[in-house]
Amino acid sequence: MRLRSYIAIAALLLLASCTPKHALMIIKDKDGSRMIVGTAQRSMLHDAAFSWFDRGYSAYKPTTAPLAVIRGQAPTLHIEVFGGTWCDDTHDLLPRFYKVADATGITDAQVTLHLVDRDKKTKDGSADKYHITNVPTFVVIKAGKEIGRITESVKKSVEADLAEILTDKD
Repeated sequence: MRLRSYIAIAALLLLASCTPKHALMIIKDKDGSRMIVGTAQRSMLHDAAFSWFDRGYSAYKPTTAPLAVIRGQAPTLHIEVFGGTWCDDTHDLLPRFYKVADATGITDAQVTLHLVDRDKKTKDGSADKYHITNVPTFVVIKAGKEIGRITESVKKSVEADLAEILTDKD
């Protein structure tokens, strides 16, 4: 009897350890809307439940001068993006960021999109690793080191703030 208990416990522990840390969850938010939590692909936001993304992307017209600065360094960048599908600031800035990324040659492979819960946590611990306290946060990484970030709002615009980060660290 005891042996069966040990085997059952071992099996449960094994199954629990096989759960991927990068698991993506689509859950109901407190208002009943859908919320994505986890490391996601941009394509998941092209859904009627997240209509703010396509609407914001289509409406945004970035200014051209900062785009040249970003485009010149785009191949060397990686950007860790933290946002919440429940967050109004994310609704505003995330589509703008992707519009700028597309205009400057920053590929989806260079962007890791972390969608957090209302406690601003991720299952894989990445929000803690980057000390995320507000969303959206765009962590700009060059040569493996963080060179700057945009947190919750912009000073001028997504493209101007990114260009400033790249100019200050060039």
